[in-house]
Amino acid sequence: MSIINPQISNKPIHINDFSSYAENYLSEEAPIYEIECYEERIERGNFYSIETKKSIFKNCIFHNCSFENASFIDVIFECCDLSNSKFTGSYFERCQFVSCKCIGIDMSGSIVKQVSFESSNFQYSNFNKIKMTDVLFNNINFSESSMSEAKLNRFEAAKSKFIKNNLFKTMLAAVDFTDNEFVAPTVSNPPIELKGAVINTFQAVDLIGLWGVVVKQL
Repeated sequence: MSIINPQISNKPIHINDFSSYAENYLSEEAPIYEIECYEERIERGNFYSIETKKSIFKNCIFHNCSFENASFIDVIFECCDLSNSKFTGSYFERCQFVSCKCIGIDMSGSIVKQVSFESSNFQYSNFNKIKMTDVLFNNINFSESSMSEAKLNRFEAAKSKFIKNNLFKTMLAAVDFTDNEFVAPTVSNPPIELKGAVINTFQAVDLIGLWGVVVKQL
């Protein structure tokens, strides 16, 4: 899989107050282009349906903010804290999440294309009914997160933690978990979601019980 990197402007506009800057664009329903935003701290901000393109957010904190139905194209989130923010029904294309804290983030119902998630914490997040195409999880903590009824197309994961995930009705055919921790998923009975998934022998010992098989120690 080849992920296309975000196309970022060489001369972005530096923004000191993102909330105030975004307010005008939100009221006019106009997209935000080519900005860089550093070290913002925003609590419970409302950025419903915001459109952002060719921009960078670095060392920013957006806690409990609403980005529902938002659109992000060619956007980088680097060293940001997006914990407990809502991105439900949003659209991401050619984006990167790098070294971010995204505990409890809600991306349910979103469309995600050509996006890499790298060295970030997505514990307790909600990815239900998400549609992902050409997406990479690299060194991601996805523990105790939910990704039920999701559609995965060319999804890859490396050095990531998939521990106690709700994967109900998410088909994992061709997803290679051998380089990841993959433990105790919630799936159907029988576990049709795992058909065609690639696992290693250690993972098989843990997962075989999902088929009702009992492993007897000799």
